[in-house]
Amino acid sequence: MTKTENSGSLGRRHSLWLRKPAFVAMACGGIFSFAHAASDISGTLIRTCSNQLNGSIYGDAVLNDFRNSRFPSPKTGGFKITSVQQIWLALPSYCLIKGTIQPTSPGGIDPAVKAPDYRIPDINYQIYIPSQWNGKFVQLGGGGFAWSSDVVAAGQQSNQQFSPSIQGSALSNYAVVLSDAGAGESSKAFDPQFVRPGRQLGDVPKQEAVKNFGQDSIKKSLDVGVYLVKKLTGIAPSDTYFVGISTGGRQALKAIANWPDAYDGVVAGAPPVDETNLLKTLEVPAVVNDWVVNWNSGAAMLTSLFGGDVSEQTLSDGLGATSRHLANVAIESGANYDGYSSLLDELAPVWNVKPGDLANFFNAASNQKKAGKKGKKIIIYQGTSDFLVPCTQAGGFVSKLTQKATADEVNNSVRAYFIENYSHGFYNTNSLLNRLGLSPLQLNWNAVSDLDKWVHDDNAPAGAPSLARNASGGIPTDQALSAWGCLASH
Repeated sequence: MTKTENSGSLGRRHSLWLRKPAFVAMACGGIFSFAHAASDISGTLIRTCSNQLNGSIYGDAVLNDFRNSRFPSPKTGGFKITSVQQIWLALPSYCLIKGTIQPTSPGGIDPAVKAPDYRIPDINYQIYIPSQWNGKFVQLGGGGFAWSSDVVAAGQQSNQQFSPSIQGSALSNYAVVLSDAGAGESSKAFDPQFVRPGRQLGDVPKQEAVKNFGQDSIKKSLDVGVYLVKKLTGIAPSDTYFVGISTGGRQALKAIANWPDAYDGVVAGAPPVDETNLLKTLEVPAVVNDWVVNWNSGAAMLTSLFGGDVSEQTLSDGLGATSRHLANVAIESGANYDGYSSLLDELAPVWNVKPGDLANFFNAASNQKKAGKKGKKIIIYQGTSDFLVPCTQAGGFVSKLTQKATADEVNNSVRAYFIENYSHGFYNTNSLLNRLGLSPLQLNWNAVSDLDKWVHDDNAPAGAPSLARNASGGIPTDQALSAWGCLASH
């Protein structure tokens, strides 16, 4: 018998990010356009979302239909389903699938790792399929060096950030996939055990787990997600988007850089596009106050709600653990005294994203429009007060993007918002005091809805997050970016 959640309290908890009252749509004058209309597939899910799928094992070959000959997907070692749930006490009700994606190396033994007892970790994934489905698919990115593979909790966070109540839930009617990139639960986020000493320093970026974290898990998870959504609904998604902040923002840009034909658009928040250089140069402020997140070695979010100071030690512990671990990897791989920087240089092509990497996405977007089809769009947003991923990362990226691409490509395909007093996923205290009603994470902006509308209508008006310095989303001038502290001085 299919496992059905029937606890009232559990249903209410799960429905926090799923709720989309019909009266809100009517009151907002049709804010949910035809492009967002959802179909009732509950009858189908009753039949297909079954415990009979538990334990199902699939070979990599079933994913061949989702591979592009020009931009091929990385191979998997197959995947399996470990849990299937029908959640009825939610609005809308939904099917939740959990499972793992296996490594390609036989037995999980990576030839690029020295340790004989090391095994490549599986990629954990979860897939959410709502009974009221708009036919579209969202891949959520992770934060830190991973994200707990709980798609419902991640959806709650995304909904809180992107979607105020008057606009309805951001993701409730989308099918959603989330994976942990093979790095483990969020408690491991600043203990990157996916990196192991190689026989040589150059072996480390060849490790399957390192490539999974840097890029490969993105497409592996997408392929598995689309396959299972089609299997359970009988319909392939009409649109595919990637939405993420921090590491998730980097993943969003990496997704379209590596697999431009697979995505119709992305929302990339505070992306550490030059992550290896960030790890080299990150300066932790002496004191971080109030509504600013800091990460401890367990990657827990700590917030000083009442104005208490957060010590430099508390903030640096987690990042320091990452640096110490990577330094040890370099030393154990036979590096000399500058091995840490050398290791990060080796990892850069796997982890980082450069503006020029998006050229194929722009080409695909242009060709698609010439064929009279829908667009391909990029939305980037960044806080000007980000203490963890400096605003200069996004500022420098979009500034160079205008040099790498033509003006038409940028204007037609990219919106970039720079948000005053916004830190790494949280407003700071000054914003909260001066603008009552704003809460942590809340941008008062449905970015997913804006992206979807823009993909299908080049002339769709730009929404904007609260306190955006450039509400149009147009790429700011270098002069403006410099004034906002979002462009490094040269």
